[in-house]
Amino acid sequence: MSVKVDMTNPGQFFACCGLLELVHRLWPGAEGWFGGDEFHISAHVGPETDILQACLTRLRESTLSTDDSRGERAIRPVRISHPDGLNLTLDWWIDRAANKTALKLWAGQQTSLGIIRTLCRALPNSHNVPVGELFDAGQPLTGRFGVDPRTAWNALDVGFSPNEQQMEVSTYPAVELLAAVGLQGFCPQEDDEGGWHYAIWSLPLPPLVARAACAGVLPAGEVYRYRFEVATRGSYKGFDFATAIGDAR
Repeated sequence: MSVKVDMTNPGQFFACCGLLELVHRLWPGAEGWFGGDEFHISAHVGPETDILQACLTRLRESTLSTDDSRGERAIRPVRISHPDGLNLTLDWWIDRAANKTALKLWAGQQTSLGIIRTLCRALPNSHNVPVGELFDAGQPLTGRFGVDPRTAWNALDVGFSPNEQQMEVSTYPAVELLAAVGLQGFCPQEDDEGGWHYAIWSLPLPPLVARAACAGVLPAGEVYRYRFEVATRGSYKGFDFATAIGDAR
């Protein structure tokens, strides 16, 4: 399976990581790698298996809940569970003391649970969207994590925050949700100037090893690093586009 990816879009990069994580949990031993303008996943499945549809269906059908013992309501960890064995807990936006981190991007009336619920419902059907174009399937939504720079808006241009007004903004639900899964294990590295780094790799790797490649600490074929910043748009923050900063070797 292959999906087209813009390497300078951190949301799409982490969505690739999240997709690899999901496939590996459903079919242990799955591997992923970047090549050209695509991300590839190899898994031991039957010839009739639609890998992408299986992942998206399980996310749509999952039961969502929060860990009410950690953090304020807006930032509580979210559990994603499915009878087929998919069990995830997402909490990358808070630290061990349940305080928000610099990667907690949303504001206004949004909550972590509400965002994930909105994104799950909005996931495209792979029968209607070519697998390679999954990350370009957008629609107007009121909730998102803010990891895809294409959803960016400038508060100075509109004069107020669409987020606070619960206005719908063009959003890419597959990117936002899969990136939320990816960010749980594939963490960008922060530098001394407030920027964040990630690295792409060109050799087939399982998730656990790919996390080290993402951090730029593991030679895995052609490894190239990218840097992005968190841009502020009114009370809302979001990932900006990344720039290439060379290879990681």
